[in-house]
Amino acid sequence: MTPLTKIDEIYFKREDQNPTGSAKDRALPLQVQNLINNDFKSAVISSTGNAAISASFYCQQASIPLTVFVSPNINPKKLSLIKGHIIESLKPISDAIKFSKANQSYLLRQSTDITAQTGYGQITTEILAQLPQITSIFIPVGSGTTLLGISKIMPDSVKIFAAQPASNPTICSSFDPQYTLETETITDALSVKYLPLKKEIIQAIKKHQGIGIIVKNTQAINCLEFMKQFRASPESALTLASFYEARKSFEVGEYPVILLTGTARL
Repeated sequence: MTPLTKIDEIYFKREDQNPTGSAKDRALPLQVQNLINNDFKSAVISSTGNAAISASFYCQQASIPLTVFVSPNINPKKLSLIKGHIIESLKPISDAIKFSKANQSYLLRQSTDITAQTGYGQITTEILAQLPQITSIFIPVGSGTTLLGISKIMPDSVKIFAAQPASNPTICSSFDPQYTLETETITDALSVKYLPLKKEIIQAIKKHQGIGIIVKNTQAINCLEFMKQFRASPESALTLASFYEARKSFEVGEYPVILLTGTARL
């Protein structure tokens, strides 16, 4: 169970405290076990960093060969933590899918693997045990798989807010179509363009009476100093910024939770 830390009436769910430093550790052990149960002999993944770090850790434990497709722009620190056969690609997602089909390799793509959602549901189970009175939760969104897994177990009365940078608001723009597109962001893990689960994610947010919050880069930067005490990722700073923005116009309740999805990779 990862800690739930309270500071200034805000609760921080410390997924950065997982074994490899991110929330991806919720899903990857189950996915790796699933590939073993289905007699796959190898795995493949495309990743901006944290998912590949987690996948390489659990595949190594299970002696499963792993191929990793990454963008040439991947964070060098994250790249140094990935163990496996690494291939740089301008189209890592599509190349990973093609590799999976050609080599009968298990595709560890969380947005198309229902096992991943089950793993992220563990976060909800823990939060409800730690803070039964939770009123809202703020979640950074890339593919949206984490949010969807959390939402399926979270009571409908708990508001769910999605946070995305103004450089890539694939989900949140549905709630704020008048946003101004930005070209810069301090985050590197929320860059997914194609979301197979987009419709389900939007429905989940609405069901939980939440919205999507588009965060300007300057707003996220303003929260970086606060996040230094946790050594949490820039995505966590962005999520905190979404909380400050949301409470200007929405009732977030007395027990808001900020999901810190990863540690800082400096």
